[in-house]
Amino acid sequence: MFTKEAILHHATQLSNDIQALEAIRNYRQIEAQIHRHPQIAQYMDDLKQNQKHSVNFQSYNKPIAYQRSEEKIASIQSEIDAFPIVTQFRQSQEEANETLHLIVETLATRLQER
Repeated sequence: MFTKEAILHHATQLSNDIQALEAIRNYRQIEAQIHRHPQIAQYMDDLKQNQKHSVNFQSYNKPIAYQRSEEKIASIQSEIDAFPIVTQFRQSQEEANETLHLIVETLATRLQER
């Protein structure tokens, strides 16, 4: 039987090992570049603001304003998607997610075997 401390130690070790994986490191590196990109940051702020407005328009039953807001959101999203770093980010995010999913599946399978 493992102690709580031993389990936490192994979990920390596993977390460190996961963070050291190339797919995870690549994802975090590209994510950091995106957060430092001033133009993308501005678009993201605009996107969040318009999404809030859109939710409000929908909840207050203002279909025309809601439609305009949704069109603005789509336009901003297109601007964001035009940056090559965003494409790289999405690819690295997919790779990282696949890696994490594989780890979780492997852990679950091995735990069920015991």
